[in-house]
Amino acid sequence: MEKINKINYNQTDLKEVDLLNIKAEEARKSNNDLSLTLSKEAIGKAQLLGYSKGLAKAYLNAGISCRLSSNFEAAVDYYEEALKLNRSLDDKHNESRTLNALANVYYNLSNFQKAIEYYDECVFVLQSLGEIDFEAVVLTNRGLSYQQFGDIRASLNNYLESLSIYRSMNLPVHYALYNNLGIVYLETGSYNEALKYFVEALKKTQSEKNIIDESFTLANIGRTYIYMEDYSNAITYLSEALIMMKKFGNRQAESQVFSNLGKAFMKMRSFPEAIKYYNRALKYYREISDTSSVSHTLCELGELYFELNDYKSSKQYFIDGLGVSKQINDIVNEVRTNTGLAKLYVKFQDSETASVYLLNAEELAKSRNSYKELSKISKIFSDSYSAIGKKEEAKKSLEMHYEYLRKMINLEEENKINSIMLGHLSNNNGNDGLFGKYLNKKTGKAEIRV
Repeated sequence: MEKINKINYNQTDLKEVDLLNIKAEEARKSNNDLSLTLSKEAIGKAQLLGYSKGLAKAYLNAGISCRLSSNFEAAVDYYEEALKLNRSLDDKHNESRTLNALANVYYNLSNFQKAIEYYDECVFVLQSLGEIDFEAVVLTNRGLSYQQFGDIRASLNNYLESLSIYRSMNLPVHYALYNNLGIVYLETGSYNEALKYFVEALKKTQSEKNIIDESFTLANIGRTYIYMEDYSNAITYLSEALIMMKKFGNRQAESQVFSNLGKAFMKMRSFPEAIKYYNRALKYYREISDTSSVSHTLCELGELYFELNDYKSSKQYFIDGLGVSKQINDIVNEVRTNTGLAKLYVKFQDSETASVYLLNAEELAKSRNSYKELSKISKIFSDSYSAIGKKEEAKKSLEMHYEYLRKMINLEEENKINSIMLGHLSNNNGNDGLFGKYLNKKTGKAEIRV
């Protein structure tokens, strides 16, 4: 970033920078390109004036715009400049916003551990200021990072703490929290509960005319329909989300939709369409250096070719995905690819090799208390033992499979009870209004607040 050149200025000059920043922030809801243009104009003027406060805000706005357009490297550069300025000004309020923004971009890069570190630092600053309303937002964001990292219990603790703050301050719950809670229910298999939360989020994004976040929520609904095996609705919602996303140039979000469309078509056994969408997602993920999603998509392709009985291609995709995940220490996708390779070797009754991959996956999943992954691993262990006639070991592994499923259900019930105690669930339970409008259609890592 350029060095600040200080000249004489008056209050009118400062107000011009402030106005540009306000316009940039407002434009971001509907025109991200305009927001970035306004932010860069504000940066230029603030640098000439030596107006550090206005410059810090302009850097932050520019960083957010870059993140939304998946230019993560530029986003980090802008955020770090903003953070340096805010700290030099001892501006704790804006320092907290910048720390949250930095955490968000590392979340987008699937570096969940680093994201959590920045969220932790942000919470510490907010607690020193007593800004508990924004702390609720950051807790929501941190919860999503824990969720994507596979630690559902830590995720729920953050969400419930956030809910408690909203409740104690009598504030309306932010749509990001509805989206994130929906994802929890989706991951634990409670699809109707997930839909209720997503539709609640949809109402809020539409009422606030926040088209970008509306598109994310539509994509979440589409993804839910994939799990519910309603692929027609899934494709409609995902396609609707994609139309919105294309207007804003959020390549990462578009790629996620392509990946989910690939999954929907794969489930429908329309393999040529699935391959087309997965390859498009893979291309875009590589272009924006979203390495974790590259690994994830390679794993999806491995599963697709497994379904096609093309085991040679399946194995290669899994191995490539495993190599990428290990390279970036992406534990989540490392578990998935190990599990995929194990399933492949079970198919050919090579229980010894399958066991190596399963033990690797199990160790990583246990480190994150990921019951969903552990349930799947135990089921594959059971299948492997059955294939070679070890009935007792197969039975024990199957019992562990069901035990992990019970733990997932207990987590979901715990969350539901706490949500009701906090007065969080919608009174109408999604039976009218927008819920009816969207669910009655004949066709049809993730929300973060900046």
